[in-house]
Amino acid sequence: MYRGKNRRRHPRYGVGSLRVWVHRRGVAALFGKRCEVTPIDFSSMGMAFRCVRPLAPGERLVCDFIKDHHRVINVVGVVREITRLANHCRVGIEFDFEADDHMRAPETKAGLRVIETLLKDVVVVGGA
Repeated sequence: MYRGKNRRRHPRYGVGSLRVWVHRRGVAALFGKRCEVTPIDFSSMGMAFRCVRPLAPGERLVCDFIKDHHRVINVVGVVREITRLANHCRVGIEFDFEADDHMRAPETKAGLRVIETLLKDVVVVGGA
């Protein structure tokens, strides 16, 4: 777990072999394709990742996760923070559990908790 300055309400964990794909939700999805991003940290409530695509605070994304043999797809998140760096952005999102029936389903939350449990022993070395 990250031990530095942390203002989050929920701890986030290192990502190990977690794979993440994102795409835009709604009309914007018609103009963009799903792309793999580099995760930085994760919790069952949100995550941070590196991305070269420009995103905006408040933008809604759909995420797909694979960790070992566990897969959680169509997770809706809202961009909460963006830090622009030299050749990429660090994007922080919060999962929106009220977005639709899929996000309200207990199976979606349970799937994210399984991934979080698998990541609890992974150490977060940095934050960018």
